[in-house]
Amino acid sequence: MKITQYQQAKNDLKTISQWAKNKFPDDKPAIRQTINDETHNLCKEYDLSEKKESMLHNYACTLHP
Repeated sequence: MKITQYQQAKNDLKTISQWAKNKFPDDKPAIRQTINDETHNLCKEYDLSEKKESMLHNYACTLHP
């Protein structure tokens, strides 16, 4: 089964979230900022539709500490 661009962006974002939580363990604003910035970058990189962008941003919110 082929992975979609949205699924790949979601996987990438999860990895970024884990990295940010390890890099800034006591700095919740830095973690949130990293996740949000990278969400925006991934939307552009994968050229996601508006609907998929919205879904990825909603998913990013679930990754915030």
